[in-house]
Amino acid sequence: MKFYTLPLRIGNNCFKSKLMMKKYLYSFLLLLTCSTTFAQYEYSSVGKNDAPVVGLNWGLVGGGFTAMLNNRDDLRADGRLDPQFMNFSWTAGAECMYWFQPTFGFGGQLLYWNAGAKYTGLDTNTKYKLSATAKHTYLKLPLMFYFKSYNRYYPNRRTRLNVCFGPYIALLSNFSDIATLKDEAGIEVAKYGVDGDRLNNNGTMGKINGKVFNPIDLGFVFGIGGEARLWKRTVVSLLLRSDVGISNVENTKGLKITYDGNPTPQDLNYWEGYYAKFISLTPEDKAAGYGENRRATKNFSIGAFLTIKKYF
Repeated sequence: MKFYTLPLRIGNNCFKSKLMMKKYLYSFLLLLTCSTTFAQYEYSSVGKNDAPVVGLNWGLVGGGFTAMLNNRDDLRADGRLDPQFMNFSWTAGAECMYWFQPTFGFGGQLLYWNAGAKYTGLDTNTKYKLSATAKHTYLKLPLMFYFKSYNRYYPNRRTRLNVCFGPYIALLSNFSDIATLKDEAGIEVAKYGVDGDRLNNNGTMGKINGKVFNPIDLGFVFGIGGEARLWKRTVVSLLLRSDVGISNVENTKGLKITYDGNPTPQDLNYWEGYYAKFISLTPEDKAAGYGENRRATKNFSIGAFLTIKKYF
């Protein structure tokens, strides 16, 4: 009996060993599949410089740009108002994105964004010089599609070309819009504008019951640039990018203002009587064909953005 039971036990042990090996193999394949879902690699022929090209990455982004508040009336205005194209500002924040393929990805950014505009001008009658600055601070969320160059014969090359586009939404957190007039001697003769919910009408201060600028801005992002891989999982990219707003940032609805020392609210429409920012409509303006209804004002910026990100 012992002669027959020994082979039987060996056979059972072999059968159990095969089952265990299959379980280990299936477990390993399942683990490998799950891991490659989050970070896939392109292996070189010699096994060096292996680098992820698909998967999740995130990093820090910052940039400098010139910002404007585009308005057709402002651009058509005469020498009394001259919008400045060079108005340098900055942004900083974080970026997170996912590359579904070596050439296509989708992601978003969360940015602290400084927008606004600068203006100069000269009144031909009074010879007063205008100097004005608008500052807008936003919490900005762009959602962008990314496209990246890829060469299958050289999958591990360190540099690639990037293109991105997509919509953005921005929430206004703070703003100011102040203008000053100075005479030929450089002495300030007038100052007016808004800072948050406070209005300065040449020294007469008051509180506004609403916002002169709309709390939400919508637009699109367009960018082109390149990236270089610093280390196996770390990439740095430089992008030339333009953010183009499509919504009116100015609140053209009627507001109420309560001046200091006078408890009675008064009607206030910040843009009423202007065909261009800070310029009142005159009979000559009307004869030239300017209308009293101010056109929509939209954010615009163009600049360079640097991102350092890491694959996970």
